[in-house]
Amino acid sequence: MSLVSLKYILPIILIGLGLKCGAQETMVVTKNDGVYKYVNWVLKSNVETKQGKSITYYKGKIIEQGKYSNNEMVGRWRFYNLNGILDYEYDFDREELLMLSGVDRHELKRKTPCLFQGSPLVPYLYLVNNLSYPKRAINEDVEGEVVLALKVNSSGEVYSFYLVKKLHPLIDKAVEEVAKSMPYSWRFFPATNYGSAVSGEYHIIIEFDLEVL
Repeated sequence: MSLVSLKYILPIILIGLGLKCGAQETMVVTKNDGVYKYVNWVLKSNVETKQGKSITYYKGKIIEQGKYSNNEMVGRWRFYNLNGILDYEYDFDREELLMLSGVDRHELKRKTPCLFQGSPLVPYLYLVNNLSYPKRAINEDVEGEVVLALKVNSSGEVYSFYLVKKLHPLIDKAVEEVAKSMPYSWRFFPATNYGSAVSGEYHIIIEFDLEVL
């Protein structure tokens, strides 16, 4: 049994209004993969090139928004959590974390934590959408949480992982197997200490609850 409903892949592409971006014409492309809805401004001459505003939705709520220039994230981007609350804001031009929920702005000048380059909802949903509740754990009424730690180097690359908090051998193994399959394309902002990038950890909490089965 899945913790969350199966991940459907139903690509839908809608091409909308044509706009001008500088000397190049752009248009709006909307894609829906069954989990996320992506709205991107792209070049009319090459729809694979994002050029302009970009918004990602989950269940009707914005989880990521910002701008691209020639497929590169530029300017200020905002990333939201599952409840649609702003999690953090990052300026790609200045390479600076501008705001992080629950953290004083002055503290960010001293140190910043490791962050997923996107909504924190993305790695969380990847895990729960690909996890199954082991039958034996269900029969034994095992409930609780597992905390997965991704070890991220100063370049923002994941090089290892481990479980900070374990729950049950079968559940722990299931989480570790899904963690091994995480996309290599994912990028992270490394932790910083007085402006210098350092190695750090990114934690993901996965709740196992028999009532949601």
